[in-house]
Amino acid sequence: MKFFRRKVPKQDQKSLFQGKIEVFSRHCIFSSISQHKKRIPGFSHEACYRNLLETIDRTKTNLTFFLDVARGDRHLHFIQEPVVEICEGTESGAFLRLLEFVQKLDLHPETILYFVEDDYIHRPGWVEVLLDGFNIPGADYVTLFDHRDKYFFSEYTQLTSRLFAAKLCHFRGTPSTTQTFAVRFKTLMEDLPIHRKFSEGRSISLDHAKFLRLQRKGRMLISSIPGWATHAEIEFASPCTDWGALLTKKDPYVTSENASKLEC
Repeated sequence: MKFFRRKVPKQDQKSLFQGKIEVFSRHCIFSSISQHKKRIPGFSHEACYRNLLETIDRTKTNLTFFLDVARGDRHLHFIQEPVVEICEGTESGAFLRLLEFVQKLDLHPETILYFVEDDYIHRPGWVEVLLDGFNIPGADYVTLFDHRDKYFFSEYTQLTSRLFAAKLCHFRGTPSTTQTFAVRFKTLMEDLPIHRKFSEGRSISLDHAKFLRLQRKGRMLISSIPGWATHAEIEFASPCTDWGALLTKKDPYVTSENASKLEC
């Protein structure tokens, strides 16, 4: 008697995969490219690290820390969990080492990867929102950062976006994001040459140009609205949330007292 394994239709493979999100948090001890930035009140890299630990859902994620020790003593850093140490000294070099690490992992093709830089703040519930984004048909890349420049900077006055209604919030199509983004493992492997191209031979990755190139390839990047995370730079922070309050354990959401300053 012969037994045959039922062939799973391609459209069913995503729904059958119930694995965890693989989160990779990339840190450096010192970064010259971020010293000039005007930061959100209460910001420190340690505060962002604590915020990530406090808001992540460990039942649905695995968390791996990368630490670039090229410019300082490992023991000066605050991470209390095991880390993968690299010695690069540049943002682009560290990102390339991260890609090499991920490429060697034995992951299911549908595994969601979330790359996080060390100066990001997250709202509670972001894990569910990230998963929600990947339920939108055609979404290849997902970011939780709702870039302020798309609303208030003159170069985007003609920008139009598709809107998507998900279970927990809306998402919009967006042209680009930073090096903090989520993608399925199989998509990253297919796009690996593009990710490498825009990091190789330079000290800072060309993230904006990279995502425009991915868009020309046919990839769709979406961002949650409102943002469930933000880069901790005041000028570009996601609107509608008082991010400093998240770091100081106050109510971060819109109230009559703080609405006027949030530019919602």
